[in-house]
Amino acid sequence: MPRVARTEITVQAPLERVFDLLVAFSAYGSWNPFVVEVTGAERAAEGVRMRFKLPWRGGRFMHSDEQVTRVQPPAGGAALVAWRYDSPLARWGLLRSERVQTLRHLPNGDTAYVTEEVFHGPAAALVPVRWVQAGFEAQARAMRDHLSPN
Repeated sequence: MPRVARTEITVQAPLERVFDLLVAFSAYGSWNPFVVEVTGAERAAEGVRMRFKLPWRGGRFMHSDEQVTRVQPPAGGAALVAWRYDSPLARWGLLRSERVQTLRHLPNGDTAYVTEEVFHGPAAALVPVRWVQAGFEAQARAMRDHLSPN
């Protein structure tokens, strides 16, 4: 049975600004408490591979290899960025997941941000979903706070 981490938040910023922040991997270390560093790619583009550095227990870090699967820039009031887990576990079919992040323009000019990752495969039971969920929530709040008008 798949396991899911998902969160959504309203960001008081235009969709284009939220999208620009989301795809600018080189800036993640300045605002994102969940993905504190990205190597291998400065910006999201379909097909690029990158490595995320994530804070872990006891002040340690873990790394997650990912590949961008879709980038849909703002058009028609929506945008999307997605990447999939790209480690040996994924290539062996033991753990598959794709993180999909959608943006939607709201009538008041704000942006709805939704992020979801579904974990499949025999190793999905080993994924610390509560930790991923907490990370998604921390990232969403940090995005909102970073882009909020002062």
